[in-house]
Amino acid sequence: MVERLLNGIYMPHGYCLLWEPWLITLHAVSDLLTFAAYSAIPLAIWIFVTKRPNIEMRGLARLFAAFILWCGMTHLFNVITLWHPVYEVQGLVKATTAAVSVVTAVLIFPLIPKALAIPSPNELQLANAELGREIAAHKRTLEELRAVRADLEQRVNARTKALSDATVRFRSLFEHAPVAMLMVDRTGKVQQVNAAAEQVFAAPSMEIVGRPVEELVPDTLREVHPKLRDAYVQDPRARPMGAGRELFARRRNGEQFPVEIGLNPIRGADGTAVIASVVDISHRRREQQRLQFIMRELSHRSKNLLAVIQGMARQAIASSTDLTAFEKSFSERLQGLARSHELLVGKNWQGAVIADLVAAQLAFMKRENNLESVGPDILLTPQATQTLGLALHELATNAVKHGALKNAAGRVVVNWRIEEDMVPRLRLCWQELGGSPGEPARRKGFGYTALERVVPSSLGGTAKLSFTAEGVRWELDVPLDRISNVLLAGGPDTTRVGPGATHA
Repeated sequence: MVERLLNGIYMPHGYCLLWEPWLITLHAVSDLLTFAAYSAIPLAIWIFVTKRPNIEMRGLARLFAAFILWCGMTHLFNVITLWHPVYEVQGLVKATTAAVSVVTAVLIFPLIPKALAIPSPNELQLANAELGREIAAHKRTLEELRAVRADLEQRVNARTKALSDATVRFRSLFEHAPVAMLMVDRTGKVQQVNAAAEQVFAAPSMEIVGRPVEELVPDTLREVHPKLRDAYVQDPRARPMGAGRELFARRRNGEQFPVEIGLNPIRGADGTAVIASVVDISHRRREQQRLQFIMRELSHRSKNLLAVIQGMARQAIASSTDLTAFEKSFSERLQGLARSHELLVGKNWQGAVIADLVAAQLAFMKRENNLESVGPDILLTPQATQTLGLALHELATNAVKHGALKNAAGRVVVNWRIEEDMVPRLRLCWQELGGSPGEPARRKGFGYTALERVVPSSLGGTAKLSFTAEGVRWELDVPLDRISNVLLAGGPDTTRVGPGATHA
């Protein structure tokens, strides 16, 4: 069979062409060139498919390559059969080519839709152009987004800085507030306190922060305070706490003290917290009580003063011969009483120093070289100031009108001392010297009555009015606790010469 295929029983195809050289050459060259082309095309397809592993329809491409290759083989055998009549082999090659062609033809039609779905180069170019425009648009959008992002970052940084500055200012305001400040969360625990709160509640911050705020409330209010706090959380707003009621707080040592409290809500992510400003009004309450006491005392003293003035008026009327004399004597006594009151006002009605009282009552005489006062500084009570001032005024007026100060040679010495006995006593002596001998008045007027009876009786002591050869002498002896509660520092003896003199 092989020999038949190689030697053949047929005559070569060249006989059909009469072995014309030009015709043989035309057929042979044409078929060889076709075979070469058909062989190159499958090689190119195979190389392309191999280098593009992700290409679609790889099988169809290879089938086309086989189809073209077998078509080329038929042209090769056309050249061979010109000289060798291997028509059986040529037929087998054509049969194989026919089979590959049929298979390719059968498979190609179902693949047409898929092939059509593959974009053409023009479509790809258009798509690439559109994609380029979209990319450019995306780049512009990206640049705009970057610009917006930069602007947002700048705004966020500015806002963050503003919030940071506000936080710093708030903390500074909170920490350095002149009143006690506490931040309490919705559960009633103290979150933060300032330095003033540490002083007000007499405890360091570590003993307050993290503890229930009820620990700073008096024991009698601890049970009801959580309900009041919950009610405030339901309607949080800036307002004073307990309007119209007296409020009290409790220091860590248990001391209870009056307060005023202001409430300010702060809303946050964890709910509503409250900043409470606590003002210790203990001093104000004491001042109010003191003012009330002063008002009561003023009312009492005003009544006493009116009684004294009324008594002076009656005595002046009884001892005056006419209206002019009454007006003069009454006016002088009112002025003396006013000088005592000026001293009391200067000391907030706490009293007056006895040396200042002597100087004030003798100042109107304007004879500084003729006056001398000696004695310890004693703070007289307001009542003793008025009473003793009245006596000194009467003595000074009498000395100018009738006694030692009637002439330039006379002088007045006022001395006082404290004598320690079973009960400490004040002994005061008014002595006129160098004037005309004193003589008892023919008629006992207001001054005489005041010096011998009214003044010593009011001060709970005794007094003696004498008319000696040197001049009038008045001695007062009273218990120290009836006229003074305080012995001022400055030594046991203080000497003053003249109404405006200073301590010696």
